[in-house]
Amino acid sequence: MSKPKISPLHFNRPQLRFIVTLMMSAISIWGRATGKSSLIAWLMHLIVENLPRSAWGLCGQTYEQILTRTLPSTIASLARIGYVQGIHYVIGVKPLKHFGMPYETPQKWNHAITFYNGTVFHMISLDGGGGSARGLNLDGILADESLLLNKEKFDDEVLPANRGNERQAWAGHRLHHGVFHFTSMPYGNQGKWLLEGAKHYQNSGKDYESLSRQLITLQLKYIDNKDREARRRVWLEIQQLTKELRYYCDENGQLYSEANVFENLTNVGIRFLEQARRSLTDFTFRVEMLNQKPSTVEAGFYPTLDLAKHTYEAFNYNHLDGEDFNLKRLLRLQEYPDSRQDADCDSALPLRIAPDWGGRASFITVAQVHAKQREYRMLNAYHVKHPELIRHIAEKFITYYAYHLNKRVVFIEDAEYGNSRVGNSTETYNQLFVRLLREAKWKVEVKKLGRAPSYQVRYLLAHDLLAEIDPNCWRIRFNKHHCKDLLIAMQLTSIKEGSRGIEKDKDAEKDASVPSEEAPHYTDTFDLHLASIDDTILKPSTDWNGFVMVSN
Repeated sequence: MSKPKISPLHFNRPQLRFIVTLMMSAISIWGRATGKSSLIAWLMHLIVENLPRSAWGLCGQTYEQILTRTLPSTIASLARIGYVQGIHYVIGVKPLKHFGMPYETPQKWNHAITFYNGTVFHMISLDGGGGSARGLNLDGILADESLLLNKEKFDDEVLPANRGNERQAWAGHRLHHGVFHFTSMPYGNQGKWLLEGAKHYQNSGKDYESLSRQLITLQLKYIDNKDREARRRVWLEIQQLTKELRYYCDENGQLYSEANVFENLTNVGIRFLEQARRSLTDFTFRVEMLNQKPSTVEAGFYPTLDLAKHTYEAFNYNHLDGEDFNLKRLLRLQEYPDSRQDADCDSALPLRIAPDWGGRASFITVAQVHAKQREYRMLNAYHVKHPELIRHIAEKFITYYAYHLNKRVVFIEDAEYGNSRVGNSTETYNQLFVRLLREAKWKVEVKKLGRAPSYQVRYLLAHDLLAEIDPNCWRIRFNKHHCKDLLIAMQLTSIKEGSRGIEKDKDAEKDASVPSEEAPHYTDTFDLHLASIDDTILKPSTDWNGFVMVSN
């Protein structure tokens, strides 16, 4: 019989700090590719070893997030430690006969990860798609991508369940009743509560935020400079500054730490980092890879946009529950999604598309009117960059909505650029897109708005609708998952004073260093949606300077 292959485990510096620190809880705000998944698996291993038969919550904002993002990476990381699914643990099924049982046995096992010694992790989602914390007695909580959590719901439903097994032998273990948050850097106004975990560093007299900014500046200098000797000098500066960022527990035993991809270069390699720099936008690279705290524009064009109020998650779990917990199938759900997974999209209703065509990049946003709920829902957002063309963005829409039953689209024309002719063609940008959809068997109704409203009118319209001043007006809502780029662009778009009052500052569109999806292009498609909403909100008029807003 051949011996099993044993590979040594290698931990990076933030992982080692987490492992050796005797904390009771933790907030780990780490960027992409820093090893969060490996750490979650290692923490699960410690819990299994030290608190057998205990019950924990594995929490996410949505069940889709747990299924397609948390589980695949956790399963793979558990395998590297030596845990084999179906032998050492099972997911979503009753434990094997020889398994131990938790002290508190759940009535159903379909949202449980159960280990051989009876330790169980309940998959809890705040959107109701997965398991619920109500009625559970938990010995601790692991939360993944905590920046997405609804804080009020988490505090009301999950934290009160962290109360179990005070009489067991391991009741005094430091991990018992711990709350461990793993997340990337919060942006906008979501997840800011997590940053409060760093207050004890501010009180220490050391400016950790300034040190972090200096470190990220050096890291950008390193990755953007291809000269080896220059990189060597910058690397020495990075190492020196990194030593000054020391993370330790607060008086309550909570460890707050930040880390980015540079801490994991030994595992991911410099080529991965260079590829990420090329393929990601500057904003995304800074926030998601380098873990930089982003800032929104103070004088924004959409000042009443509130991510907590205006965004939602909506996944169709009847579709997702058709899949088992096989790693390959979970990865396929992540790589090839379609509209059947979207609970906010009514397949019996038509869709609405607003474009913004351009030479360097083109954009569309997809919406739907939900009259019963009095909501105008921004469902999705797509963009392509040169050399990809309009047909590529049309293919994205057609592929994703292939299973949508009502093949009717209301297409809101881009009158500013869309009526220009495409290259050597006799068709305009608008006409080409409409033809491509019709060839794919979509029935397209073209909505012409006439002369576009001034920026001041657009500003006031968006301000009032998003502020929800008039309770009779419809609510504007965004799918947080699909409209991420649109929401970032809205937060980054500023105003300037023009000859006729407020104007949208579009200088970023002309700046080649600013990624197109972070410039105001996407926001122009949103303006078209607002300007086109049915007369339940707007009084139709071809003269937009005489714009009047009405309600039922």
